[in-house]
Amino acid sequence: MGVLAPQDTVILVAEDDPVVRNLVRTMLTKESYAVLSAKDGAEALEISETFTDPIHLLLTDVQMPRMNGWDLAEAIRKRRPDMKVIVMSGYTASVIRRENRPDAFLRKPFVPPTLLECVQKVLASEGPVECEQ
Repeated sequence: MGVLAPQDTVILVAEDDPVVRNLVRTMLTKESYAVLSAKDGAEALEISETFTDPIHLLLTDVQMPRMNGWDLAEAIRKRRPDMKVIVMSGYTASVIRRENRPDAFLRKPFVPPTLLECVQKVLASEGPVECEQ
C-alpha cells in the first residue's frame, strides 16, 4: 500500500480529555484527514467494530477510563492488523510496554506541528518511528 492522501486516510482518536480530543480532531481535520473520535477506549472499540471502512491510524491516550490505550490497540489490531498506532501520554516513553510497542510515542503536551509530523511519519513508515518533541 502506498502513502494515502490525507482525505483518503481515516484516523480514530481515543482521548478522555475533551479539550485534547477536540484539539486533536480539529488539527487533523484541518489537514483533510477523516477523523473518528471517542471519549474512551471502550467507545473507540465500539466505533472500530461498526465502522466498515479501513481505519489507517489509531491515535490513543494511554490512561483512559473503561479501557486503556494498550488494551484498545490490542483489541482493534486483532481485526485490523494493518492499522498503525500512535500512543499519547503525559508520562515518558518508558511507559511503553515492549509487547505492545506502538508505531510511535507522542508525549503530551505537544504542539500542532509535532502531532502532524508524527502522523505523517507513521502513515508513511513500515515500522516504528521517533516523533520529535
